[in-house]
Amino acid sequence: MRSGSLLPSRMKRIAWGLASVLFFFTAENIWIDPWLRNKSHGIPPLVPEALSGAWFLAFAIGGIALTLLIVSLILLIRDPALHIWTKMGTGIAVLVVLLLSVEWCRVTNGQPAVIRLQALRKTHTVRLTWEASISQVAGYNVYRSTTPGGNYVRINTSLVQGLTYTDNAVAIGVTYYYVARAVDARGYESVNSKETSAAIPILW
Repeated sequence: MRSGSLLPSRMKRIAWGLASVLFFFTAENIWIDPWLRNKSHGIPPLVPEALSGAWFLAFAIGGIALTLLIVSLILLIRDPALHIWTKMGTGIAVLVVLLLSVEWCRVTNGQPAVIRLQALRKTHTVRLTWEASISQVAGYNVYRSTTPGGNYVRINTSLVQGLTYTDNAVAIGVTYYYVARAVDARGYESVNSKETSAAIPILW
């Protein structure tokens, strides 16, 4: 009887412990770390670089923790002696952590945040300028990445005719890296221009 009564209590502690760790880790990466870096650029980032070894390690550990969390929730729900409010509270905590985990995957890979704090809602843009090519060109393509030196993705839908471009699809707390490429009449692109970066600030 004693061991049976202790099992739900242990599972509840495990579930809430895992939920707390995952909550604080994802919240730190999504909101706190960008805010700290915006306040002081000397603070080293704690967010793992997108698709790096550290990122996959954090993803794997988080996946294991989420699996254990869901298993703990299932065992708690199946316990008829446990109060309904305890089950509901634990279920809500697990749902919040699941949503934050998905948000963590998006934000750490440079995607716009879906979950935003009301105080942080502000529209940001990045205005880019570059020097004209010495060759005859039909226009320019602009490329963006969330990691320096590579993994660029074109962000303009049509050739840019001038020497400026405004990026309206940026997420708060993310640093973007940009290059431009000249395009000739046959559609061939030049090499990358010199890379420039823009850190999107976050309000608090």
